[in-house]
Amino acid sequence: MARPPKARSPLKLAALELFVTRGVHAAGIRDIAKHAGCSEAALYRHWSSKEDLVASLFREHLADVRLALESAIASAATFEDKARAACEATYKLYDEQPLVFRFVMLVQHELAKDLPPNLRMPQDVVVDMVRVAVDQGEAHGDPVILSASVIGIFLQVANFVLYGRLPGPLLRYVDPVTAAALRVLKG
Repeated sequence: MARPPKARSPLKLAALELFVTRGVHAAGIRDIAKHAGCSEAALYRHWSSKEDLVASLFREHLADVRLALESAIASAATFEDKARAACEATYKLYDEQPLVFRFVMLVQHELAKDLPPNLRMPQDVVVDMVRVAVDQGEAHGDPVILSASVIGIFLQVANFVLYGRLPGPLLRYVDPVTAAALRVLKG
């Protein structure tokens, strides 16, 4: 049976809002449906359980980040431009969808272990970009370790903005974050 899309978007938004403000475990199906102005049955027409909803939102938003990274990197010519474009694209996405970013940060440690091993992640895109740079002599070191270091720089600045330790928006930090990442990559 086809699932009518009418309630899907309000349910996803309501779930994100409640998961971020109350926590995933504290927000129940009834709460999400009520917050969306829908019935519980409407939620169950789209997802089999709250856990299914959480996992679906997580996978969907990881895919959004991965696609933004892939597109940004593909459109840039030099390694430095690729690093900057990747940072800018993801910071823009996070500035436009702060609830999504907070949600992903909130659930990633619990859900990442259950993702299929062949699922292409945003981190894989960064590793691939760095691996090419290492192969071409533009970066120096182990591509996975370098990628983890760069992702750490990127995410920690984003966390500082999301939790008020640095003023937003994230886009204002593209140049300094890119410069720091390139210093790490070039060794």
